[in-house]
Amino acid sequence: MTKAFLRLAVCCSALSSGILLAQSPAPVQVAPRIVPALTLVRIEILETQGSALSKPDAHFPIRLVDPVQIDGKTVIAAGVIGEGEVVHAKRSSMSGGPGELILAARWLDVNGRKVGLRSMHISESGKSAIKDVNRVLFASVATVPVAAAIGWFMTGKEVVVPSGTHAEAKLAADFTVEP
Repeated sequence: MTKAFLRLAVCCSALSSGILLAQSPAPVQVAPRIVPALTLVRIEILETQGSALSKPDAHFPIRLVDPVQIDGKTVIAAGVIGEGEVVHAKRSSMSGGPGELILAARWLDVNGRKVGLRSMHISESGKSAIKDVNRVLFASVATVPVAAAIGWFMTGKEVVVPSGTHAEAKLAADFTVEP
């Protein structure tokens, strides 16, 4: 009886400690990946923008050109669509001033989440015609006063950013990607 009692005690002890119970392994938790702020991304402007045709505060589509990778694994796939904004647009002036255009990337749509972008400025200027205007005005001082007015009708060049133009931007904040 003592041996039976001893066996029973060992079994109860083993059961309570979990030795004899079938245990499922603890689920392996994979930490989410963090894409840090200021990560450089390459984007493509999908609609032509121009100093003469774009309006301030207008929005235009952009697309991620290259995938974003962390530790050799893609965390944001190439081809993700987003949005840019026309910050400033001004036509060239009649007195030879160039057109002006400033564009900014605003966000990318990653699985329904808007990932903010910053630091993408395409701030181009058209070619100035002011030197040409000054030449005409200087020459007109010695000639007929009508020639002076011609300089005011010379226009500078417009800025055009064609569809398909690539630019760089940066992520505005850290972005967490679930594994």
